[in-house]
Amino acid sequence: MESSSRSAACINRFVLVGAGLVFTMIGLRYILDPAKAAAETGVSLCSALAATTTRVGSGAFPLGFALFLFACLASKRTLLPGVSLVATVVTLAIVVRVIGTVVDGPAAESLRLFIPEGVMLALASAGIFLEVRGRRGAFRASEVRGFEAPGKT
Repeated sequence: MESSSRSAACINRFVLVGAGLVFTMIGLRYILDPAKAAAETGVSLCSALAATTTRVGSGAFPLGFALFLFACLASKRTLLPGVSLVATVVTLAIVVRVIGTVVDGPAAESLRLFIPEGVMLALASAGIFLEVRGRRGAFRASEVRGFEAPGKT
């Protein structure tokens, strides 16, 4: 169980750092130059409101996720919530990308992002699986040794 726990912690830290860096890059790109970042995807920002809305929606939110993920690196107890956030956000990104492909048609630039998103989701899922399995094993081991499980009366 101990090696599973160590493997989970290593995978989860890797996921948090990787996703944190990606979210940081996305967030800073949209905060620092929203018009250029939007133009790279074929969107033009024609007003101050459009630029500010893009800074907030496409910049502040990813940067906020990044800060949360980096904070989750501080403790082994917070790894699982951080990786769960990564899995949730990446799963939603994949689902929305699939919907966009069906509704709007395929775009090569968008389709190529399935690969890194899929890899990130696979790593996050593996880390979550190993962490949950390790916690269940530790819980069962404490019962076998005669300790009362937390929350039981």
